[in-house]
Amino acid sequence: MLAKPICLQRVRISLCYSGVLAVIGGAPFTVLAQTFVDVTEAAGITHVQATPELVAGLPGSAFFTGGVAAADFDGDGWTDLVFTRLNDADILYRNLGDGTFEPLTNAAGFDVPTLTNGVATGDIDNDGDADLYMTTCWGTRNYLYLNDGDGVFTDAGTSRSSALANGVFRNGQGSTFGDFDNDGYLDLMTGDWGRPAHSCQSRLFRNRGAVEPGWFDDVTGAAGLTVYRGTLSYRFTPRFIDLDRDGHQDLAIASDFASSQLFWNDGDGTFTDGTLPAGVGTDFNGMGSTFGDYDGDGDLDWFISNITADPDAPPTGFGGWNRLYRNDGGRTFTDVTQEAGVRDARWGWGTAFFDADNDGDLDLIATNGYNGEGWADDRTVLWQNNDGVYTDISEISGITDRLQGRGLIHLDYDRDGDLDIVIVNHMAAPILYRNDGGNTLESLRIELVGTRSNRDGIGAFITVTPDVTDPDRRLVWEVDGGSGFLGQSERVAHFGLGFPAELGTGPNAGTVGLIRVEWPSGTVQRRLFVARTQTVQIREPASAWLPGWRPRPRGE
Repeated sequence: MLAKPICLQRVRISLCYSGVLAVIGGAPFTVLAQTFVDVTEAAGITHVQATPELVAGLPGSAFFTGGVAAADFDGDGWTDLVFTRLNDADILYRNLGDGTFEPLTNAAGFDVPTLTNGVATGDIDNDGDADLYMTTCWGTRNYLYLNDGDGVFTDAGTSRSSALANGVFRNGQGSTFGDFDNDGYLDLMTGDWGRPAHSCQSRLFRNRGAVEPGWFDDVTGAAGLTVYRGTLSYRFTPRFIDLDRDGHQDLAIASDFASSQLFWNDGDGTFTDGTLPAGVGTDFNGMGSTFGDYDGDGDLDWFISNITADPDAPPTGFGGWNRLYRNDGGRTFTDVTQEAGVRDARWGWGTAFFDADNDGDLDLIATNGYNGEGWADDRTVLWQNNDGVYTDISEISGITDRLQGRGLIHLDYDRDGDLDIVIVNHMAAPILYRNDGGNTLESLRIELVGTRSNRDGIGAFITVTPDVTDPDRRLVWEVDGGSGFLGQSERVAHFGLGFPAELGTGPNAGTVGLIRVEWPSGTVQRRLFVARTQTVQIREPASAWLPGWRPRPRGE
């Protein structure tokens, strides 16, 4: 039996061996240290997202559905999972800490069938636990669930405006939490597909904050978000994200039928549509969305999973398929999809940037599926990042899902230091892929606790310098409140560090040189020489005059 693969170094080529050293020459070549193993059944995840009987009578858009969110809902230190379902009770899978999950419905507060679809999680009242927001497909309301701290949820009811209980049937899609007005409380943006612009159910809700935490007011029109690129709204995946680094969370929305949009936050409660001047919005049918620093230059780039009307059209330099927008600064982006090698992922849905092999750069995954002619039996695609150029490693890494993929998230459910993947498959069981060997190289995981900012630290920008003797190599992460498509990845920031445990000597060996956290409040906090291979919790200073931080000038 071969030994477990060991990565000696990863620069442009990997030098890895499994008992025998791989000899590599010529063009860059990658030998995998990690594989993904389908452990769904062994982990105790057994439900199906929907059945033909349960979707009978629903509109065709029911095939969009399938959401999942990851968080430590019961506060025991292990990441749990919540799945939405159609015409059935939602499910909380409580992580038992031994590689298995306990499925809960009634005991978690999900005691009635619903039509839920997208799900996001955030601490809306700053009480220290993860609440839930769920959109519905062909329902007449959405759901805000309040967590009692033990993973038991209570429906906040229809009296709160965020339920959108206005009698309108909607095709609710993704949603996202973020503090767009920087008052220390999470606001909410919802997605909706196929509605006339004048009755669109994609809404911005402002949290009333300290006066009534967790209660919301609809400020969509006043904020300038009733601007559309057509007569209908097709908003799939909204995301609060500070793309210009001015300290205010902008709003990026992946949308169908050439209607994706980027709204810049003006800092006064309003947004300005800057889509076309920024060089984005060229995707024909944007579905999923993810942000990350794929090229290592310190800012956040934008990938959108995208489809085209012609399943036989080959990937070309123009038109159709996915989009990777490189952030060039100055509120401008360049389409680098073709040169990065990520144009074709068939009928794409959920997607995520994540460091699968802990080598310090962001890999990329996108699931897909559509039961129409020419599109069936498509495989989820995993691309490995090699200096900003991606290689499809799906099959050799064990990613073999060919079902109707929808929601997709990442998390470290087994706390072994590498990122696992969950895919929701429409009309089928989900898949939990355990990452085996991704922790051959070390990682650092960071959990934030806000005090002056929102408690989840959503919108905080984290920069990690693995080695202070190499200050130009920096890894960045912005904590998000809604990611991918219909789902929410684990909130913990995960940094692959790119070197094995035995690397380095001297008094600072085994540490990360510098962690820098820019909080939404403007506070900048620093930690020096933090031990690697751990999850470190960083709490925002409650006072404005504690050592180790300073106010951050806007735009720094």
